[in-house]
Amino acid sequence: MAPLRSLLRIFPQTPEEWRAALLTFSAYFLTAYFGIWIFYHFQTSPALLWPPVGIAIVAMWWGGYRMWLPIFIASFIAIVAQRPGTEVTSLIIAIAYALQAVVGLNLMRHFGFSERVTLRNVAILIGIAFGVTIIEPLILTASLELRGMATVSPLVSIGRAWGGGIFSALVITPLLLLWYPWRPVANTALDKLEKGAAFSLLILTTYLLFWTTVPNRLGIVAVFLLPAVLVWFALRFRMRWMALALFTSSLIALAGTLVVHPSTAPIAAQLLADQVYMGFIAAMFLAFAAAVEERRAAFRSLEEAYRMTFESDKAKSEFIAILAHELRNPLAPIVSSLELLKLKLAGQGHNSTLDNALMHAEMIRRLLDDLLDIARLTQKKFKLQKEAVALRDIISESMESVSDFARAKKQRLSVRLPQEDILLHADRVRLKQIIINLLNNACKYTQEGGSIELIAERDATDAVIMVRDNGEGIAPEAMGHLFQPFKQMRPSERGTGLGIGLYITKRITEMHGGTIEVVSEGRHLGSTFTVRIPLPNSLPLPIEKPRHTENAPSKRVLIVDDNQAAADAMQKLLKHLGHKAEVAYSGREALDSVVAFRPDLILLDIGMPEIDGYETARRLREGGWGGKIVALSGYGQDADKLRSKHAGFDQHLVKPVGLQDIAALVGRIS
Repeated sequence: MAPLRSLLRIFPQTPEEWRAALLTFSAYFLTAYFGIWIFYHFQTSPALLWPPVGIAIVAMWWGGYRMWLPIFIASFIAIVAQRPGTEVTSLIIAIAYALQAVVGLNLMRHFGFSERVTLRNVAILIGIAFGVTIIEPLILTASLELRGMATVSPLVSIGRAWGGGIFSALVITPLLLLWYPWRPVANTALDKLEKGAAFSLLILTTYLLFWTTVPNRLGIVAVFLLPAVLVWFALRFRMRWMALALFTSSLIALAGTLVVHPSTAPIAAQLLADQVYMGFIAAMFLAFAAAVEERRAAFRSLEEAYRMTFESDKAKSEFIAILAHELRNPLAPIVSSLELLKLKLAGQGHNSTLDNALMHAEMIRRLLDDLLDIARLTQKKFKLQKEAVALRDIISESMESVSDFARAKKQRLSVRLPQEDILLHADRVRLKQIIINLLNNACKYTQEGGSIELIAERDATDAVIMVRDNGEGIAPEAMGHLFQPFKQMRPSERGTGLGIGLYITKRITEMHGGTIEVVSEGRHLGSTFTVRIPLPNSLPLPIEKPRHTENAPSKRVLIVDDNQAAADAMQKLLKHLGHKAEVAYSGREALDSVVAFRPDLILLDIGMPEIDGYETARRLREGGWGGKIVALSGYGQDADKLRSKHAGFDQHLVKPVGLQDIAALVGRIS
C-alpha cells in the first residue's frame, strides 16, 4: 500500500521535494531531447542513445515513487518537441518509461539494494538493468504492431531499445549513484599522477578502438585492449573511478562511431554492437571492481579488528600487571609476618594452622605469577634463560615446593629417579615451574589419602618426566580443551584456579623444544602427564648454585617502601635473622638514611610517590654509592626488570619475598 500511496501523491509537498522533482525533470528532458536530436541528425535509432533510463532509476531511488510524474512529463515533452504529431506514441512511451522506473525501484527495495559498494548490490543493479529495461520496448513494440505503425520487425525493435536501456542503466546509473552529490576526494600527488596516467591510457585505447581502423588490423586481440586497461582501475582505484572510467570510454566510443564511423556497417548496427560490447564490459568490471572493493573493505575491517585486539590485549596486559602489583603489595607483609611468626614458634612444636596460611599465601603468589606469564606469552615477551641444569636438583626443589600441599591432604608423594643424573640445557626456573604445575594439579585433583608419583628417566633422545596419580582422572570430553587458556578440567567447579596452569606448562615445554601428553582412562581412574625435553648433544657441567641459610653473617639492610606495613614486617624478619635493618618510607628518606646508616644492602620498592625507586637508585649511583641495590616490587614484567637494571639496580625481586629468598639474597653478598 505504501508504494500505491506514494504514486497517488502526485505533487511535491516540501521545497526539497520540489527541488528533486525539478532536477529530475531537467536532467531527463535535456538528455532525452539530445538523444532524439542525435537520432534525427545521424539517422539512427533514439533508443540506442538514451541516458534517461539510467537517470530515471537514480531519480526513483533517491526521490521515491513520486518521481514517476517528472519522468513521465519530461519524456513526453522531449519526444513531442522533437517529433510533432506523435502525441499518442509519445504518451505511450512516456507511460512505459515511468512504469519501468517504478518497477525498478520496487525491485531494488524488494531485494535490499543500497549504495554501499558490494558484489551483491552490483548484482542487483545488473539484474535490474537486464530485467526492467525490457518493459518499455515490449509496450512500445506491442503498441506499434497493434496500430500497424511498425517499420521494423518486432525483434529488431525490442532488441535495439532493450540494448540501449541496459547500456544506460549499467553506465549512467553507477556514475550518478557514486558521484552525485559531489564529494571532495583526498588525493596525494602520487595518486593524482597515477590516475592521470590511467585515464590517459584509457582515452588513448578507446580512441584507437573506436576512432581508427586499428581494430581491423588487430583482429580479435582488439577486444581485450580496453579490459586490460580497466583491470588497472579495478585493482588500484575505488569503485567511483571505475564508474567514471566506464562512462568516459562509453562516451568516446559512441562519439567515434557517430562522428568518424570507421566501420563499414550501418550506424545503427554499429551503435548496437558498441553498446553490447561496452555493456558487457560494464557489467563484468562493475562486478570485478565491487569484489575488489569488498576485499579492500574486508582487509580494512581486519586491520581495524587487529588494531582493536592489539590495543585490547595491551590494555589487558597492563591491567594484569597493575592488578598483580596491587595484590602483591598487601601480600608482602602477610608473608613476612607469617615467616616471622613461624620462626618465633619454631621451638614450640608443629603449627598446622600457620603452615596452612603460608601454603595458601604461596598459592596466591603462584596465581599472580601465572597471570603475568600468560600476559607475556600472548605478547611474545616470554623468554627463556637457558643454562646447564641437573634434572635431579630441579625435581628435588619442585618436590619441596609441593610437599606441604600434599601433606595437608595426607597424600603419598613419591619420586623415582634414574641412578645416573640427567643434564639438560634449559631454563632452571621454568623447568621447575613445569614440574610444580603438574604436581600441584595432581595434588589438587587427587582425593585425601591418594598417591602421586613422579618418575624421571631418559630414552635415546629425550628426558622423560611423568607425573602419575590415582585421583579423579579426566573425562573424555575435557581432553580437547585441556591445554587451552582459562579452561578447567572440571568447568562446573569454582575456586580451583584460573585454568591457565596447563596452558603455560605446555607453552614452556614447547619453547624448550619438548612435548607434553596426558593419558586418562576416564573419571575417577587417575591420569598420567608425560613431558619430554630433548637431550642436548653436548653440554658443560651445570653451575653449582650456592645454598644459603639463615646463619649468614650479619648485614646492614635498608628497607625502602612507602607501604609501611610491608617495610616494618620485613624489618622485623631481618632483625630476627640477626641482621641490622632500618626502614625508610620514601625515596627522599632513603637518600638521607644511606649517609647515616651506610647499609650493605638496600631493598628498594619501585612504585613510590614523589621520588620512585628508579629515580632513587639513579641518584644513589650518581652520588657514588656502590653497594648492592635490590628492587623489591610488585612490578615484575620484563620491561620493569630491564628498566630497573638501567637505573642501577643489581637485582629485581618480585613481591612477596619469602624467608628463603631473603636468606639467599643476604648470603649472596657475604
